[in-house]
Amino acid sequence: MQTLCNYLLVANQSTEEGFQETQRLTVATIDEWLSEKGVTNPRDKTGTFTSVTPGESGSFSRSELKSEDAGLIEVRLEELSKGGQIFTTSVSVVTTGTKVAVYVAQMVHNVTNIIAPIVTDARCPRLVRRLLELELNWEFAGERLPSPVPVVVTDESDALKLANDITSTTRALPIIVVSENEGEPVWPRIAEQLAYDLAGLARVVIIGDTATWSLTERLGKRNSCYMGAIRLYWPNNTRTEGEVQFRSTVWTASALLSHDHDGKGALRFRSTVRKIVMSVAALAVEPPQEIKQVHSHVSRRQLRELEEKATANSEELKMARLFLDDNEQLRAQVEELQREVRNWSSRAQAAEYALNHNTQVQGDDVTDIPSGIDDEASPEAGDVRFYKKTHSTSSYDVFVRVTDCGHSSWQDASKAEKAKKGLARLLGNQDWRTLHHCGKCTGGGLWRIRW
Repeated sequence: MQTLCNYLLVANQSTEEGFQETQRLTVATIDEWLSEKGVTNPRDKTGTFTSVTPGESGSFSRSELKSEDAGLIEVRLEELSKGGQIFTTSVSVVTTGTKVAVYVAQMVHNVTNIIAPIVTDARCPRLVRRLLELELNWEFAGERLPSPVPVVVTDESDALKLANDITSTTRALPIIVVSENEGEPVWPRIAEQLAYDLAGLARVVIIGDTATWSLTERLGKRNSCYMGAIRLYWPNNTRTEGEVQFRSTVWTASALLSHDHDGKGALRFRSTVRKIVMSVAALAVEPPQEIKQVHSHVSRRQLRELEEKATANSEELKMARLFLDDNEQLRAQVEELQREVRNWSSRAQAAEYALNHNTQVQGDDVTDIPSGIDDEASPEAGDVRFYKKTHSTSSYDVFVRVTDCGHSSWQDASKAEKAKKGLARLLGNQDWRTLHHCGKCTGGGLWRIRW
């Protein structure tokens, strides 16, 4: 079985009334989610259902446990996909005092016994977004979890606040910054889509052209995000000689659009970012300790009840004690193995980051994933360059330089006035010899200039 992603939402309420309301809304949201999945009675202990997704079915189980000072509701939903895999969503709601914690785990495994990788494209459970929309002040590691919509940064003060959040060593959540190029991101609504995909895992920010200057001034060009680029800033927990050590990945507009000749680049990019963030969350997000404590309390209570019914030397009682001791020992071993996996995973990520970082050309304008295109050098006679249209204004088109699409269906575009104005604006002149448009590329189209 492979863990795809883990989520943890914690709500601390100051009053008993607030706690009771949070608990009620949380349980009601889970019941509603199960009903939408096709479950007839969400309060049944076990059952099967025909999924609302055509051709799919599944099973579910539900249990409620209580200790002296905590309550636990556990729901497990399994769905069979057409690809021969079982997707499992486990939901645990633990309540202690005036705190409500919701732990959600997504897992997948193959139905057949074959030695092959499990290829899947994990998505954020609708349940997580529904819980966040309740606005119950959910937190993770003491940090407020954002709603599944992007934050818009347009002025200097907001940009400086964003820079402070990025450099904070107490931040627990990743920040994804989507920059604009002449008023628009590289793909329409990409920030909204990323916020939807990464609900409960990351904060998504869309930053305007003007605000990027303030961000760059604060972070430096090397660590900033501008001109249509998208950057993932991981939390910073270390400093070297007083300086924050950035761990981030940037995708320039040129790099993104160079791989978007079919108009599906945004979908592929969303899938890539989901896998990156969710795979880290699968290792980094742990279940609340109260869950284990409730299970342990219930097991010992059942043992005491058995002791009251059986003789001290009964074989049944011996087996129960042995099972309880083994169970707790195995839980401890699993936790230790999980910590070891996280340790080696973090080392691998650090090594990969260092490898990518050291193989780049050094300089102030270095990015983690360079596009390989030097936009600074002026073209010479005979040079050929390619440009991707991102969007249009009322009087001209907006372009980003990209690599060759590899197609051969070039059409004369000497009469494309808005395109010519946009390219002239980008290049500073209009002294090219020929201008052609690719007849196969979609998603804005691709243009070829020969000098």
